[in-house]
Amino acid sequence: MFSVFARRCRSTTLRPCRFSRRCFSTAQRALWRWGATDAEVPEVSRTPQVVPEGVNASTIACGPTHSAFVVDGQLYSYGSNRHNKLGRADAGSDGDVSPQPVLVEASDGHRPAVASIALGGNHSAAITEGGVLWTWGYAGSLWHGAGGCGQGRRGEVSKPEMVMPFVSQGIEVSQVACGDLHTLVLDRQGRVHSTGQGIHGVLGRGGLASTGEELDFREVVYFRKTTDSIMAPGLEPQIIKLDAGREFSAAMSSHGELWVWGRNDYGQLGMGYEVMKDRDFCMKYPFLMRQLPMEGHVFRDFACGDRHMVAVTTAGAIYEWGDRRTFEPTAITLPSRYQEGLKGVWKVAAGEGYSFALTLSGELYSWGRPSSGC
Repeated sequence: MFSVFARRCRSTTLRPCRFSRRCFSTAQRALWRWGATDAEVPEVSRTPQVVPEGVNASTIACGPTHSAFVVDGQLYSYGSNRHNKLGRADAGSDGDVSPQPVLVEASDGHRPAVASIALGGNHSAAITEGGVLWTWGYAGSLWHGAGGCGQGRRGEVSKPEMVMPFVSQGIEVSQVACGDLHTLVLDRQGRVHSTGQGIHGVLGRGGLASTGEELDFREVVYFRKTTDSIMAPGLEPQIIKLDAGREFSAAMSSHGELWVWGRNDYGQLGMGYEVMKDRDFCMKYPFLMRQLPMEGHVFRDFACGDRHMVAVTTAGAIYEWGDRRTFEPTAITLPSRYQEGLKGVWKVAAGEGYSFALTLSGELYSWGRPSSGC
């Protein structure tokens, strides 16, 4: 059973903010934060509190234990600094409760404006003007395998660094999503790239990539070869959105179809109960979720939580699956007092056992485990 809470927030921006933290920006450009007060670096409150430094925030993101936002092209971060994922030398090993600016600077001294950000369990990423990708945090070790930085080396990247192969090849990045130890990238040509630990097939490239590890980004060529679309038969899918959970990945096409791949131990791929009999089951290549498209449903937005997914259709229906509660897309049933209020949902977000939905009228709804503090 789900608990749903409505808050009027006049929100225009909502980004996936995983696990122990939650934040969003309102139309008045005020930033709010709340979350688990017993986390590694505790949040300030379980109820929304204004972030003074976040006035006019343009984009925001949350990872398991750290958060970040951008104001006038300047990146700020706070939370746990494990593996240097805050990208700041002044943060120390314990991290910061208060947001502080992050220096994003090229070798020639140029400081580009940050356009978007993504945070994972152990690393961080940002896209600056001109579609340049930067990453920092855990890049891997000989003992524990690759990280998700895609910098071509192991160790820890203590501050934001350009991913030079994209720059040298003239590839401009439009989106980035971070999982626990892997990263997905969508370039402006619609091509998908991945890097990091490939266990459980999270990189979507099959073969050795599904059991090994990658220190550099490589293209997920499946999307340039498949014609399995139901909504656009015979055509290659045009991917317009990516997201990543702890150990799985997902992509949505311009026709509103979803592909998923990676681990399925919690039913997060939505492939039904039968495959749950094999706890080691995973998809090493992108898999088209066929059930809803075959019934005529078109997805408007989706989000990957820790071990579940939530999605909304163009008709406004919300579906959720995973977390060992449901194993295939299941429509969210609302308490009767909210039936008339939840209209015009256009954006969703997900965390560890909870989800959010944002309406066009600026109402934010949440449901899931109250114990999370989010």
